[in-house]
Amino acid sequence: DGSCPAGYPRGTDCVSELERFSDEELHYVRLTYDFLMMQTEVRQAQFLELMGYNPSHFGPSGAGGNCTDQCPVENVTWYEALAFANALSVKEVLPRCFDCSGSGAAVTCSLRASFAKPQDCPGYRLPTEAEWEYAARAGTLTAFYNGEMAYAMRSPLDPNLDAIAWYGGNSLSSTSNYDCKGWFIGSKECGPQPVAGKLASQWQLYDMSGNVREWVLDWYKSAYPPGTIADPTVDPLGPSSGMQRVIRGGDWFSYANYDRSGYRDILVPSSLDSNLGFRLVRSVH
Repeated sequence: DGSCPAGYPRGTDCVSELERFSDEELHYVRLTYDFLMMQTEVRQAQFLELMGYNPSHFGPSGAGGNCTDQCPVENVTWYEALAFANALSVKEVLPRCFDCSGSGAAVTCSLRASFAKPQDCPGYRLPTEAEWEYAARAGTLTAFYNGEMAYAMRSPLDPNLDAIAWYGGNSLSSTSNYDCKGWFIGSKECGPQPVAGKLASQWQLYDMSGNVREWVLDWYKSAYPPGTIADPTVDPLGPSSGMQRVIRGGDWFSYANYDRSGYRDILVPSSLDSNLGFRLVRSVH
């Protein structure tokens, strides 16, 4: 009937949030474990230190411009993110979650047989889609973790999003040289920015709504598992197989509506994109 379920504030339009897409249906999830999440997206300096190379299009000597090594690593496949997770686990003397073979953009990885599901591994991994959105919302129910969205495109500038994210409405850059003339008043060249340059969420997480999009673990399915207040979906991981992995969060290139906490995107796991990176989590047992 279009009414909001218990727990939503009066006046919230939980069914038709501005620019909501059909695969963002309201559902309920229960996580039965704690997890830790990186405060920022993985930086180029971190990736280079552990992996021995920097794949970023906007790296210090990248093809697209010269962002600093404190900018998020991008232009990485889903598998490269898992390989980095393994390397960080080894560095911190934690179990590796994945078996990987190959190197660079040609690496492939799968969950180690000793773990029934990724959440069982105490080492580093990508977040599940449910973990990512739980963290991105930081206890809020609005389009962004600091309030609602006023403007859905790159221009006019959305004031709430401007405070927390680099997106296509404010990512003017003198070093990351993507031609963005016409995006917003005074726009010339745009690109990613050093991490943690905007306000953190209530849970002290940075760039959840912008800078680069982020890989998550799940295969994509348009419909979420059914979950109600009385019977929530427990520790969801998405479909057991698929063709495309889920991507969450907005980026320096995007319209404001693609930066909402509920927005979902998809790519095949071998894809590379200069506005796509990742951050890691690990389960606390």
